[in-house]
Amino acid sequence: MLHDALSSAEVTVTRADDGAMRLPSARDDEVLLWKRVPRGVSSDERKEADEWLDARGIADLEVRDSLMSRILRHPDLVNRAAEPHGFANCYVHHPGDLVIEWCCGDSTEALCANLLAQGFAEGLPPEKAVEVFSQQSISFGHGTVVLRRHSSCLYGGHAAEVTDYIKKRYES
Repeated sequence: MLHDALSSAEVTVTRADDGAMRLPSARDDEVLLWKRVPRGVSSDERKEADEWLDARGIADLEVRDSLMSRILRHPDLVNRAAEPHGFANCYVHHPGDLVIEWCCGDSTEALCANLLAQGFAEGLPPEKAVEVFSQQSISFGHGTVVLRRHSSCLYGGHAAEVTDYIKKRYES
């Protein structure tokens, strides 16, 4: 069970095969979240949480929160789209977006279709649902979730080594 440090929200995490969860080990200078003081929030975390709550410039916080919640429930679709390297690069520009980008693997149209088939944009106003910028870039919710596929491999001749390295880190 994951508990939000700032509210009563919580998320239960389970494995699809009902197996036991294996928690990672701390690396140098890291403190595992579950070993910190319960409900403890660092000053950086507090600042980031406040920015997400304030979120100036975000036209519709409900759309943002809905899409973020839905994408967290479908990591399998994101991982499948970026399967050749085993991962997609995910990052934010500000408290209002999530960019998912990858190079080799499914097209943006294929990932978009898979998300839509799972009800990803259900209930959104039509003008906020899906916007296609190009073959490589599709946006949901006025830029809340951006799918971006690079037209060529980002790792070139080193793709296999990079993929192996990242997959080994996932296993630890």
